[in-house]
Amino acid sequence: MLMDMPYRSKATSTAKAYREGEEPSKKRVVLPTRDAKRRLECPVKKKPIEVTIEDVEKITQIAMQSNSPTCDRDALLAILSFHVMLRASEAEEIRWDDVIQSGDLIEVVVKRTKNDQMGLGRSSFFHYTPGSDADILMCRWRLRNKKRTCEYVFSNADGSRRLTEQSISAAATKMLKLVGKAGATHHGFRRGGANHLRAQGHSLEEIRTRGRWRSMTGLQRYLKDIPEAQGCKSTMRTRGGLEELEESDEE
Repeated sequence: MLMDMPYRSKATSTAKAYREGEEPSKKRVVLPTRDAKRRLECPVKKKPIEVTIEDVEKITQIAMQSNSPTCDRDALLAILSFHVMLRASEAEEIRWDDVIQSGDLIEVVVKRTKNDQMGLGRSSFFHYTPGSDADILMCRWRLRNKKRTCEYVFSNADGSRRLTEQSISAAATKMLKLVGKAGATHHGFRRGGANHLRAQGHSLEEIRTRGRWRSMTGLQRYLKDIPEAQGCKSTMRTRGGLEELEESDEE
């Protein structure tokens, strides 16, 4: 008699109950939440604070008026970082022998850089005016360090040791805050220098070479859209009408 009774396993009953419980859910409307969740997980990238040549000039003027060794050093850091587009890690390694003045040119030798696969170092050049504030700061800071033992350009106040990459970044953030660019970092000098050269009409290859970018793709992420980069001359509106902006060759 037991053989005639239908056998139902516990597992089969559980599976049936699960399917019956799932039936109502199949009738529900499934919303495209996957893409929405992905958008929530990827916040909008924060726009970097722009650093311009005017900011570098303001930092230079503060140093000229203060006659402070630390201000001289920080202003020189701003000048070289902007015009040579130094990374903080590169600025840390700059020695006095790596900065060569010749006529109206300054050569900065960067010993270790990302696009130097041979490890021979790269030279970056920029124009400067002899007797200018930048020239005075360079000479003044060099004289202050003449009797000190540290061979690096960017050293601490007593000249006993070089600044670390973190100290250089902190000094840059501090001086940029003084000129109204709170939140800007040392890397803003590199980005600002690239856009400054682009606005002057320099080619992408010239900017890439001076700034030691490994690829053109890496450089283009730093550049903003400007009329000059697209072959359009910029104009500004004055009280008398429109005035054309002349492109300057000065750097």
